[in-house]
Amino acid sequence: MNAVRAFEAAARHESFAQAADELAVTPSAVSQQVKMLEDILGCALFTRHARGLSLTAAGRRYLPALSEALDLIADASRTAAAGTDDRTLSVTCLGSFGALWLVPRLVDFEAAVPDIDVRLSTSDKIVDLGRDGIDAGVRYGPGPYPGIHAEPLMEETVFPVCAPAMAKRLTRLEDLANVPLLHDASAGARATYSWQSWLRRWPAWLNAHDIKGFDASRGPGFTNSTFLVQAAIAERGVMLGRSVLVHDALCAGTLVRPFDMTLPAGARYWFVTTADGLTQRKVARFREWLFDAVARM
Repeated sequence: MNAVRAFEAAARHESFAQAADELAVTPSAVSQQVKMLEDILGCALFTRHARGLSLTAAGRRYLPALSEALDLIADASRTAAAGTDDRTLSVTCLGSFGALWLVPRLVDFEAAVPDIDVRLSTSDKIVDLGRDGIDAGVRYGPGPYPGIHAEPLMEETVFPVCAPAMAKRLTRLEDLANVPLLHDASAGARATYSWQSWLRRWPAWLNAHDIKGFDASRGPGFTNSTFLVQAAIAERGVMLGRSVLVHDALCAGTLVRPFDMTLPAGARYWFVTTADGLTQRKVARFREWLFDAVARM
């Protein structure tokens, strides 16, 4: 393993000296380990020259699989270590859900279960819970999710929202032609969520309510739903609000609904964990608190 690690580090840096700094050994030790590996494999992995190193054809073939194997070992080690940590709970969710719904409520979880520290990871990508060492998460999608424990958490609807001052300009649906429309530009950017892109776009929403006669594609767009909500609060225009993400702003009065029309989102939030996640006290307590928080909405 020392020889393998020495080669991988030297290949990344194209330098025995820089690899030695990373591994906290001497450059000669790295060179000796690489030479031993070359002897075992029966081929040269580097071409050595005055300015440094360059991979041979054999080295180029060897490096990708080797790097992947080392990453898998590191991931497995992190997962094993996480499984023995009853105090730290790693949670994953979309950034928008984390910022607009989960984080404001986590103070209640911390008060209820003070011996568990939440480590929140936000990403638009669907993570592999077991591989990435994640204890639990909240996913947004149509479901189901084979291979993991998944429970429906919240349904969601879509409707126009805006700041109170902006709402005064909207007495009928046709007035939408006279105000800026805010767009969630992430709908087209994330192919993973293409199934829900229709609900992010004004033309589709207006067509569903038979509202025609003006350009619904105009107006600024945002690739992050959190910024979209903040733009609406700042009176930049009217947005299509997802009920969960705008819930707190509606309760606070910083956003209002100028019209009653609502459409189903076609997706829901799910509580997810590994197949045996609920056998862990920290995951079970988080699940219990999460469903209670939803019930209190």
